Amino acid sequence: MLAALIWMVGCAGPAIPADQRTQADFKRIPFESVAQEVSFQSEDGTRLAGQLDRPPGQANPPLVFIIHHSGAVDRDAYQYLAARLVPAGYAVFRFDKRGTGRSEGTYGCCEDRDALAAYRAAVAQDGIDMSRVFIVAQSIGTRILAGRFEGFAQIHRPAGVVLLSSLLPGEDILAIQAPLHIIISDSEPDLAALGEDAVKAHQAAYAYGASYFIAPHTEHTLFDISDGPLDWSAPDWPEKFSQDAWRSLLGWLENQCKVREQPEDESIHSLTRPLLFPYLYDQSRQGSPVALGWRDGSIALGGTF
Repeated sequence: MLAALIWMVGCAGPAIPADQRTQADFKRIPFESVAQEVSFQSEDGTRLAGQLDRPPGQANPPLVFIIHHSGAVDRDAYQYLAARLVPAGYAVFRFDKRGTGRSEGTYGCCEDRDALAAYRAAVAQDGIDMSRVFIVAQSIGTRILAGRFEGFAQIHRPAGVVLLSSLLPGEDILAIQAPLHIIISDSEPDLAALGEDAVKAHQAAYAYGASYFIAPHTEHTLFDISDGPLDWSAPDWPEKFSQDAWRSLLGWLENQCKVREQPEDESIHSLTRPLLFPYLYDQSRQGSPVALGWRDGSIALGGTF
């Protein structure tokens, strides 16, 4: 099955760490939202199901669309992200993989086509700020996005992309033609290739802007292991998502939203300023986050925050 998934998205790269999150009962983090059930069809006619959560009382919020990690998981695998993003003012779309939750079919195929169908359904919903649509992909989802990025862009070009637990080293990142932020664990064996090398390659090829953050004391999917290995059978694992990774994700999204509110001559293409939020984990400063800016396509480090 693993080989089939790698072939499906057409990307070579580092091995995919086994994702140990299961569909066993686990804690759902409470949050307020205006929830909408969304039914849609994949390319082969299979009926799939998703959910759009909007922040209450907020007109036309930005949208975060989530592309799953590996495994037969439903929308609740990312309930912990929705519970953090919606109160911060973002609408969030997540869906049940085929054969899980309320989606029909049998799990085991068509993940890229299903993700495209889910994205098409997400951006078709009313009451979303279409100028601020972001894609957040994790682990195998980063390969799915890279392998079909042109298809996603044809549906609706995202305002930015966040790769959690990225599997796109070096120049593999060039498939992502959008403002980019990468968040990876400090436990990754290919840390430089997935972080610094990928950002430098993206910056050299495009003027969108790219940055990365290394989340300290985390396993592959960015859950905190500072107190020891995570017990995935414990129902409280959703609460263990790295606070450093979360701050990096939210900071980058907020910065992109603010940049898009600026006049055109001060827009996202003005890359001579440092970013407004700390994104880059600089190991030479014992974990101090530093601002990441651009000078002629190179990485420029600002002061600590």
